[in-house]
Amino acid sequence: MRIQEFHIEGVRHISPEEAFTLLDNPDTILIDVRESYETDIDWIDHDRVEYHPMSVFIERLETIYKEQTIIVVCRAGVRSSKIVNLLNRQGYPSAFNLDGGILAWKAKGFPWDSIIDSGKGCNCTGGCNGC
Repeated sequence: MRIQEFHIEGVRHISPEEAFTLLDNPDTILIDVRESYETDIDWIDHDRVEYHPMSVFIERLETIYKEQTIIVVCRAGVRSSKIVNLLNRQGYPSAFNLDGGILAWKAKGFPWDSIIDSGKGCNCTGGCNGC
């Protein structure tokens, strides 16, 4: 069962629980495609996270290895679904959308940090800009 309603045909979704488990594998990365004004507020606290904002993603595509498992995340799963669709079309065989985005990740209690409330965040669901 998917958390988010937005879906693109062919895009595979992965739950926060599955993503967290897969990040134990050194051949797995999580790519955050949110813009810097978002990741400056809160971020996933894990050493396997790379930041490639959607606005420059295509320019960085050749730096992302096809041989790894790639989990893509944004705020709620819409932008990350679009990026996974792009990765699929570019021949990346193991690309997944983090179902529900960082909002779902945080709701499940997985590691994240924030400048707002020492890792608890503001719990804002309206595109927080520092509340």
